[in-house]
Amino acid sequence: MIRRRFRSAAALAGALLAAGVAQAEPEGGDEGGRDGADAPIPTITLFGYERVRLPQGERMGLVGGSLLFDAGSGWAFGPAVYGAATGQRGGLFVAGIEVQHRWQFSPGWTLATGLYAGGGGGASAPVGSGLMLRPALTVMRDIGSSLQLGLSASAVSFPSGEIKSRQFGLALAWRGGFAHLAGEHGGVASASSGITGLGFDRMALTATAYRFDGAPRPTAGLAGARAERRFANGWSWGLESAAAAKGDAAGYMEILGTVGASFAPFPVMLPTWRAGLRVAGGLGGGGAVPTGGGLIGKATGTLEWSPLPGWTIGGEYGRIRAANGDLRARQAQLWLGIDLEPGHDGRNTPPRVVRTEWVAALQHHARVLRQDGSRQSLDTIGLKLNRYVDDFIYVSGQAHSAYAGHAGAYSTGLIGAGIASRPGTPVRVGIEALAGAAGGGGVATAGGAILQSVLWAGWAATPRSEWRLGAGAMQPLRGSKATPVVELSWSRSFGMSGW
Repeated sequence: MIRRRFRSAAALAGALLAAGVAQAEPEGGDEGGRDGADAPIPTITLFGYERVRLPQGERMGLVGGSLLFDAGSGWAFGPAVYGAATGQRGGLFVAGIEVQHRWQFSPGWTLATGLYAGGGGGASAPVGSGLMLRPALTVMRDIGSSLQLGLSASAVSFPSGEIKSRQFGLALAWRGGFAHLAGEHGGVASASSGITGLGFDRMALTATAYRFDGAPRPTAGLAGARAERRFANGWSWGLESAAAAKGDAAGYMEILGTVGASFAPFPVMLPTWRAGLRVAGGLGGGGAVPTGGGLIGKATGTLEWSPLPGWTIGGEYGRIRAANGDLRARQAQLWLGIDLEPGHDGRNTPPRVVRTEWVAALQHHARVLRQDGSRQSLDTIGLKLNRYVDDFIYVSGQAHSAYAGHAGAYSTGLIGAGIASRPGTPVRVGIEALAGAAGGGGVATAGGAILQSVLWAGWAATPRSEWRLGAGAMQPLRGSKATPVVELSWSRSFGMSGW
């Protein structure tokens, strides 16, 4: 078991190290004009579908999504998530890091080799401790200037579990760019810089209640977040994720794409109110919620109010159902949104440079209480997104999934804040306090709500990246005592447009 855990940790640490080394090359561009926009980092957004063979011949449709950042010389890397979409394993999610190398072997044709390493599980799938490895070979054909369609050959393996499958699949890729700004936090950005990052201009924290049709225990409470891009004509699109934090569905998780439309019903009397509709579709399951293969959809009516420039309070009510499972439920949701980009908040102040960090993390949790009463350690891989509100304070959103420790379906989603010493020094220290939801993998989380704190020290490997070592504790909001957490992470900072 010790040897297996060492191999799991080595695989994830190797992926983390490869990401850090790869991204060090293009950092020189950040030293351009102090308040101007740097050239966008080329990105590849990759979606794929394949049918994975499970033991006893069972087939599971696996959907994958990756966001790969160009690192030069044909290399790209970034976060990726895979989830069950068809079959009977709705709720299986695996999150991690993907590294890819691309060759253009003929005009309009690209050959990509890649390796994914991540952690997760769910839906009682035989994933062992949760580590998933996926080497793949993909042939892509250009369709227009930015789209590619391809055929993949991959091998999906859970080394500590029973899933080992080889299959062909379909892939769709979109070439884009990650826009960012030169200069440090608080600097004035050019008014013509445009929307930075991945194009989202609002982030919302969500609190959702489901009332299941005909269920003996009818309700569940979810905590989550949504990132949106809005347009002047009232349309919007976005991504949202949530996990069970209250009730009897601990371990339930969903990841959805959304499309919405809104209008001001009384533009003269109530100019800061908007009403509309939102539809969403994606993957969900776990926590004994009957989503079948995992494909779910929502439709809601929306009402929102902006009490202050840059801030929005909203509510939604509607229905959710599974495509091929028994899930039928009513949804009520409240959310609090903050504008990330100038242009929608009604202010004429020039945009500022806001420090934003992407952080890849490995965590070791000691003596975690299991549902059978035992205590065992477990290891997770995670992604953090930190956005600074001044030189020292930042808000953070995080997601982590188990890859070792016999807790393959265990995942957490966290939001909170941190305080750190001033960026730009060789050594920094910080502390963050978080709250969120956790469940799955036989871990006792008493409904799902948890608290976590981490104290960290960082060393600047380059002007824009840091290696960090942290220690802290995780505490279920109800139930068992706190358990120690040790963290190794690598961060990459960017300048974003903000206010």
